[in-house]
Amino acid sequence: MAALPLADWRDFYVTIGTASGAIVGASFIVATLASNLKERTTGIRGFITPTAVHLGSVLVGSAILTVPTLTSLSLAILLGTGGIGGTVYGLLVATRIWKMRLDLDDRLCYVILPIFAYAAMTAAALIERWAVTLALDTLAASLVVILIIGMRNAWDMATFMITRDPDK
Repeated sequence: MAALPLADWRDFYVTIGTASGAIVGASFIVATLASNLKERTTGIRGFITPTAVHLGSVLVGSAILTVPTLTSLSLAILLGTGGIGGTVYGLLVATRIWKMRLDLDDRLCYVILPIFAYAAMTAAALIERWAVTLALDTLAASLVVILIIGMRNAWDMATFMITRDPDK
């Protein structure tokens, strides 16, 4: 069995994994700030936790992709499972927050884009056996999209916490 061409990707995955880990830490600070909100269940389950999950997914995905003994089959299984799990989780988050009065950019970044990114990860796992380069490119793009979504949402939550009226 031929080795996966991941050596050229190592720095990429180390970089995005490190970035996601740092932002996960910052998200915990936001979660701490949100602990005194009156309506914190929806905020935590609908916004803070999904952001931590997305950033954690990038971190775990990056860690998986830097394993030196990763086989093609294990890559397909792990990423397919992660992609399906992320898609299902994204749909669950959508049911929690879709009816809220959210701006279009919030709907895109908290609901729509994560579902599409995880679905792309699932697709990458499915095509990996036949089109390795396309699968790795698709996987990299999906993880970067998830990282950008996580960064944007962490910033959105932080600015909400800073600018909100503490009496509401």
